Amino acid sequence: MNTNPTFLVNKSNLFDSKVFHLEKPELKAQEVLFEIERFSFTSNNVTYAVVGDKIGYWNFFRATEPNGIIPCWGYAKVVESKIESLKIGDEFYGYWPMSSYLIVKPENIKPFGFIDGTTHRKPLPPIYNFYAKKPASFSDVEKGYYSIIKPLFTTAYLNYSFLKDEKFFGADQILLTSASSKTALGIAYMLFSNKEQHGKKIIGLTSSKNKVFLQETGLYDQIFSYDELDNIPSLKTTMVDLGGNIELLLKITNQLNEHLRFTSLIGLADWKSAGDMKQVPNSKFFFAPDYATKLFQKLGPDVANEQINKTQENFTELAQNWIDLKFVHFEAGIKDLYLNMLDGKVDPSKGYVVLVN
Repeated sequence: MNTNPTFLVNKSNLFDSKVFHLEKPELKAQEVLFEIERFSFTSNNVTYAVVGDKIGYWNFFRATEPNGIIPCWGYAKVVESKIESLKIGDEFYGYWPMSSYLIVKPENIKPFGFIDGTTHRKPLPPIYNFYAKKPASFSDVEKGYYSIIKPLFTTAYLNYSFLKDEKFFGADQILLTSASSKTALGIAYMLFSNKEQHGKKIIGLTSSKNKVFLQETGLYDQIFSYDELDNIPSLKTTMVDLGGNIELLLKITNQLNEHLRFTSLIGLADWKSAGDMKQVPNSKFFFAPDYATKLFQKLGPDVANEQINKTQENFTELAQNWIDLKFVHFEAGIKDLYLNMLDGKVDPSKGYVVLVN
């Protein structure tokens, strides 16, 4: 392919999007050209777009203004290399643009992976710049589940670890909004798996149509729809918000009143209803890369990664019972999939994988 099909989004109007055929990049010394094979598409990608300017997600893969490229997690293979230790056909998991190709400048190359040392990416959080070599045994199905669950579960694991470090802010129950999102399910899994240790009640808040799905997971003690807020137990509560709906958060805050000890703000699944989160008392935005740096310093990167990966493997095995893979062709289907995600028309029982090349 002589062009580089790339999905571009107008940063000032997120609904304005299209696949453009850009010029295929050319290699320089000490660079490697990757052909992107497949990537996952979740509400996490919508969050990248919504907070792209505020947090810097548009800075990873640059585009001509007013457009931006949404980052994604998935697999790509080496198709040209100016580095002897990285061979054509080698396959890696990592952070890619929604494109067909990407040039990287590998540094700190190990048998298990490398860091992209491209100049404009160096100041960005290192968790996004590491590329891991794919295990030889991974099947296409395993790659699909891994690319969907890995980034979301890592955030879930880190948020759970943060809450645990803070002794759950003295709460007796943990309330998760957008409880059917895969990040929320990951946090619920961590709470469920360690319940004997901390004994916290796990409450899920979701739309009416998703209640049955959540019940089937078996991870929550109680599940309420958004029109059942009055039924939330009046216990000391820490809330983890994955939605970003300011009106909902203020309703819950007013209802639980002094029972609400802390709110951890993570996602923007309901981004159109987002507002000034400073209105939410005792709340703080949880930026996973910052906490990851602290955890890696505390445990060492090898131990921390081993713990996250082992727990993720267990969660992935369980999640395959209630998440079905759905494959979408990049050029033909990416725009419709993106717009549905942007509109919140997401079936939590589906895991979407975009096939690029």
